[in-house]
This record gives sequence, structure tokens and C-alpha cells, in this order.
Amino acid sequence: MPVIISQCKGVRMDSEKKRKEVYINKQSIIYQKKERSRKMFKGQKRLIPFIAISSVVLGILIGGVHAGEQKDFGVKMEHVLNERSEHLFGIEKPVAESAVGPYTDPENTRSITAAKGLKVSIISNVTNLQADMIAFWPDNDNPTHLFVCVEDFFSENSAPDRASVQRINLYGNPNSNVETIVKGISSCDPIRRTPWGSLVVGEEAGIDGGFYEIMDPMDISGISPVIISDRSAGTSSDPLHVVKRKAVGNLSWEGNVITEDGTMYFGDENRPSMGNGGGGVYKFVPANPYQLWMGIITDPDQSPFTSGSNYGMRLGTRSGNTDYGQGSERGNGIWIPIDGNNYMDVNGNIKLRDAQTTHGLTGYYRPEDMELDPIAAENGAIRLCWTNTGRMTNGWNSEIENGHNYGEVMCLIDEPQSNAATGRVPVVTRFLSGDRDANHFDNIAFQPKTGNMVLLEDGEVEVLNADNTLKELRGNDIWMCLHDGADRNVESDGCIRIVSLKDTDAEPTGFIFDASGENAFVNIMHRSTGQGALLKISGFKIRKND
Repeated sequence: MPVIISQCKGVRMDSEKKRKEVYINKQSIIYQKKERSRKMFKGQKRLIPFIAISSVVLGILIGGVHAGEQKDFGVKMEHVLNERSEHLFGIEKPVAESAVGPYTDPENTRSITAAKGLKVSIISNVTNLQADMIAFWPDNDNPTHLFVCVEDFFSENSAPDRASVQRINLYGNPNSNVETIVKGISSCDPIRRTPWGSLVVGEEAGIDGGFYEIMDPMDISGISPVIISDRSAGTSSDPLHVVKRKAVGNLSWEGNVITEDGTMYFGDENRPSMGNGGGGVYKFVPANPYQLWMGIITDPDQSPFTSGSNYGMRLGTRSGNTDYGQGSERGNGIWIPIDGNNYMDVNGNIKLRDAQTTHGLTGYYRPEDMELDPIAAENGAIRLCWTNTGRMTNGWNSEIENGHNYGEVMCLIDEPQSNAATGRVPVVTRFLSGDRDANHFDNIAFQPKTGNMVLLEDGEVEVLNADNTLKELRGNDIWMCLHDGADRNVESDGCIRIVSLKDTDAEPTGFIFDASGENAFVNIMHRSTGQGALLKISGFKIRKND
């Protein structure tokens, strides 16, 4: 992350206390980079008010830029990112532009174009058409299975024949390695493996979207899946294996992260409307936090999600925390306690969106996927990032675009503060702003060991001419972005395109790295063939740019 290194009047930041302060506000890995930068310039006698040279800019100064006669500095930066992609990202050569569609061939591995050096292979040809987010089992190191949510939306309270959660055998035949283990959950989107060995899933189904926990998922038969017969009541055909967690609350589920003690951060996938704010960000703190000595939990009554307290994020801390509302989407904030009894329906479901209105919680334009920063976590900090999708009407560099809300990535550091609710206070910054090419961000993932971020688009594909006629179809892309370096700003040091979809009916989703950071898995949702596809992308390299 970027660090402002002020050398004015000989001010130094050598003490351990200052190092910790820098880390809390920015991230510890960057402090090391700052130290090297300072030593580099130690012999200089002239005053340097701000030294903020990122690895990319340093590449320009030392290595030069092979950009012809291009004089625009921003374009030079783009050339550096692409020409030095192997050094910066571990990617031999990025994908130059969004792929041209359509692609209707059933060969799934050719439905995408991948960067040079990456290898695409098939995991399953028979996932559900709406297969979405992915979780490893039993761990991220040596998984044997993947579990996926099926984003099949229905508005009815009961639809017992609709697939919701599927289990994929990584060592099975790609044409027969999928089993459905849960049915009757509408628009299942997020899926996570908890520290205590269960799975949790959520419904991206508006204000009534529920949250469910699946205990011992390998013990559920693919022949006799568990059925949710009443979504509002949470009626389960096997409550020992699948239970609705009403204490957590209802909203349109998409992004969530779970810390080691069971504290969960999550967002409401909702857009602003008629002056009302978009989706809020929430925090659930379990009444009985998880501890490692508890081991694997298979009894649903022992789960940390059985009971706890909800909080909503509200940014704006000026004049007694009163400057909240539209315009306060970044900066410091507080966690507002939510009394679930005030927002509970007859079935005991807590309507968190109603609480947002009451408390003036900060809203965003469709918060979607959310991920925990693994590098920050290794250093004892809680930093999470999420995508705000925004709104676009057309695809790659279309001559006509009527939305221009390109989307963005926001990051939250939950800083310790002893006298605050939950013992922490949120600080939010913008990590990335979308543009005419990279936009409509949906899913997000961090590469282990580097902290580089991967972003998946879920946008429009029609590229129009100036006269409003169709020029071509361009597929959705997958981007890889550097973490923020020691420069002055607080944003990514740059992104490259690593994958583009040729199938312009489809979208990439569920992208997830294994523990090595060298292999990733991704669903190709709603392919033109009428069938889902689960792909493996290998060949990622670990490049640490500290």
C-alpha cells in the first residue's frame, strides 16, 4: 500500500512505534519498501519533501520505456506494466484486448483467451449453468473437492427442485463429477468454508435473502440432497446438516469474509434508488467466538453463527459522527449496533436493509464480492476489499455508453480502538477506479504470497458505433492488479488483463487461488451451450514486489 514518506526537516520514522502506525494505516509490507527507498536517497543533501517512487515508476527511471515516441506519461506507465508483466505479475504477456465473440463451441477450454504462460484445463463440463462462487475442500493446500453455489433465482418461498449447492470431485471424470447436495435456496451466491469446517452460503435475493450453514458437507448424499422447503421459516429436510442462521440477518448476499474467531464482514448487493442509499456493509460478532481448541464442529448448535450481534458501517466522524450520508463513502467511521428485535419479521428474520435506513448506514453502488487480504492477515491486521459494480450499458470501448459508472474497488481496514463498538473502527479507501476498458467489477480474489488482486468483470458486451449500430461483441475480462507500493496515493500501482472470454453470452465467476498461488479455478457461468463449465488456470508465478 502507498506510504507518504516525508523527509521535511529531517523527520525520521525509525522507531518501532512509528512502524506500527505506518502498518495500521497502510500495510506492513510497504514499510520495508519505504526503508529501502530512504536508504537509497540517504546521501542526498538537498531537501526532498516527498519521496514516493513505486516499482513501476522506478522501472521507467532505470530501465526506460519502449513506447516509441509516446510522450504521455500515463500511456508510458501502461507500456511498462505490459512490457514488465513477467517481473511485476509473473505473467509472460498480458492479453492485449477483450476477446471478440461470439463463441458457441462446446469445447470449454477454448471459451477463454488466457495470457501467455497460463494453461487452461477442464475440471468439469457438467456444472449447473448458473454455478457461481467456489470453496475448496477440505483445505486450500490439497483440495479433493470444490463446492459451488448455484445462482438460480426464484421469487417463490419454496422451490424444492431447484439446485442450490453442488459438490465437484477434482479427481473425477469431467463429464460426471458433479453432485447436487442442497436444493431450494434461491440465487445461492457466496460460499465459504469456515475455520470450524462447515460451509456457509447466502441468497442474493433482495431484502429477504437468507444465510445458511452446511455442517459436514461431505456427509450429504448426492442422491438425496437436503431440501429447503420454506425459505422464510428456514425449514430444512435435514436440520442436522443444513440450518438457516437467522441471527446473522437477511439481505442480498454476495460478498463476505470470515475471520478466525467467526467474526464476519459482509455486504448487501443493492443499488441506490430514488435518493435512498445503495448497499451497506455489515459486521456480525458471534456471542461465542471460535477458538482453535474447538476443532471441527459438526453439531449445528455449537456453531459461532448460532447467536451474536450485528453492526452496520457508517462513515463520517466529524462533529460527533454527524457528517454521514451521501458524500461520505470513504474515510473513518464507526460500527453502529443493530438491535435485531426492531427489524425482525414473524419468522425471526432480521431485515438488515431496514436497519440501514433507520441508522443512515453508508451505502454503495451494488457491493459484490469481498475478500480478506492475506498479507495483512499474516501481519495481524484485518483488511478486506470489495467491488462496487456500478452500471455500464455497453462493452469494450464502445462509441456509445449511457452509464459511465465504471465501478470501483474499496478497501476497509478495521483498526483496533479499545473504546469503540466491537473494539475496532473502520477506515475505508478507494483502491481502484474503473474505466472504459476495465469496469463492472464483480468477483475479487487475492493471490497468496504476493497480495496481488484479481478482478472479474460481469458487464455488457455490445460495442456500438457512433450511429448506434452494433460494431461487434467483446467478452468480459479478468484483470490482475498490483498491490499499492510506496508512492503517495492509496491505490493499486496498475493492472493488466490476464484472461478474456470469447463466449460473449458468459461471464467468469468464483475465481479462487489454491494455497500455492500458482493455480486458480473459475466458473464460466451461463455459457452459450446451455451448460456451465469449471476451469483450472495454472502457470501463475509468484512475484513479490516489496
